[in-house]
Amino acid sequence: MNAVITLTPAPTLDRTYLLTEDMSIGKVNRANEVHEYMSGKGLNVARTLHLAKHPVAAILPIGIRDQHLLFSTPFPQILRIMPVEGRVRVNTTVVDRGGRTTNINQIPIPFSEDDWRNVVELTLEQVSDMNADWLVVSGMHPKMSDTGLPIDLTELFERAREMGARVGLDTSGPELKTWARSGFANLIKPNADELASLVGRELHTLGDAIDAGHELIEGGLEIALISLGEDGALGVTENEVVWARARASEVVNTTGAGDAFLAGFLSQVIAPTSQNLPHTADDLPTLDVAAGLATACSWGALAVSLPTTLIGSFGSAPTTQILDVDRNHKLVEVATARY
Repeated sequence: MNAVITLTPAPTLDRTYLLTEDMSIGKVNRANEVHEYMSGKGLNVARTLHLAKHPVAAILPIGIRDQHLLFSTPFPQILRIMPVEGRVRVNTTVVDRGGRTTNINQIPIPFSEDDWRNVVELTLEQVSDMNADWLVVSGMHPKMSDTGLPIDLTELFERAREMGARVGLDTSGPELKTWARSGFANLIKPNADELASLVGRELHTLGDAIDAGHELIEGGLEIALISLGEDGALGVTENEVVWARARASEVVNTTGAGDAFLAGFLSQVIAPTSQNLPHTADDLPTLDVAAGLATACSWGALAVSLPTTLIGSFGSAPTTQILDVDRNHKLVEVATARY
């Protein structure tokens, strides 16, 4: 079992504008570069893992009238497409000369009951066919067209875990709050403010963040990967806390850095081919948290130095420092609960 399956419930057509000057709100702004490609958090994770030569498949629900967009998508061999009703949403990123990033993200297109059922079955088929170590669901959660409620991941997560796969979840807002303590996910990847929101209090120190991570572990998680911006990142499990940090050479575009971070972690916690034997939810390989977090920080720092979410090489990825855990370390920015 050395494969990762990613599901992006709400893929996007990403347009990134690189401005010649700092952005002026309410005025005409000019771009000297425009990049356009199919994207979405799970697809970004899958592309990065594929570049690192790990077996991976990316499940994408794509509007029937938008499948032509896939012809210009990098690494088409990793895609597994489920045609659905509606159109692909469009996300626009504007990066000004100083590296400041502004995002305008379209809300997800709702799923019909039949379309969501087909997406679930295709995803589970890939988990089974590739004998996957991980199923990772990333990005926003569309609503169901008949009920107006967000997609229900219960069956998907339960069946994937019965097949012996760990479940990772990377989302935000109420959906993250719903599933973080559901007992169905092994891993979540909150940033500092999302972590504060999950526990309902401000976080001022590294110790506060560690305690919040342990609180989530007590709710049924196996690991909380916590990104802390300038303060690095934490990997918190029931019995282990790892603190790490990598410095980017420059900050060009922060969009997609979290996806590279997650891909880096996954690259170190999937079983090598020599251990590619079936296992169950009760017999999972031990996670190497330190190795996973070191690569996560390195790839995340690399990603912010690039103009788009597409990593082309790991050659310039920064080195990560594994730090002695200092619970009294004050966070550069106080983490605030936002929902």
